[in-house]
Amino acid sequence: MTAGLSLCVFIFCSLKREILRLQNRLQDRDAERSASAQALLAQVEDMRAELRDAEQRTAQLVPPAPPRSGLNLNMRTQVLRMYRHGEGEEQIASRLGLPRTEVALLVKVHKLAADGALIAQRATA
Repeated sequence: MTAGLSLCVFIFCSLKREILRLQNRLQDRDAERSASAQALLAQVEDMRAELRDAEQRTAQLVPPAPPRSGLNLNMRTQVLRMYRHGEGEEQIASRLGLPRTEVALLVKVHKLAADGALIAQRATA
């Protein structure tokens, strides 16, 4: 009985030491994680400060004026007239001060409308 009691006390003490060792390892890991979390929070705060500085710098810049679209009815007529006379889209755009893409779009729409009218005439004839 004494041997059994001694064995139980030995096992109890061994388990107690193992529990203490595991608790110490757990505390060390918690300390490491806490330190890395603090470092990450500091980095996030630095990034936020840099973002605020960048926003303030860009707020001081004057935004560019949006490109104006000058395609009113007279301008459309003039673009189509110049196109019919054989001028290229790039040349028309530079002479009238319009974006080349708007001139190209207007010419494309005009071609589609002309093709549609031609198809309609053939269907009625």
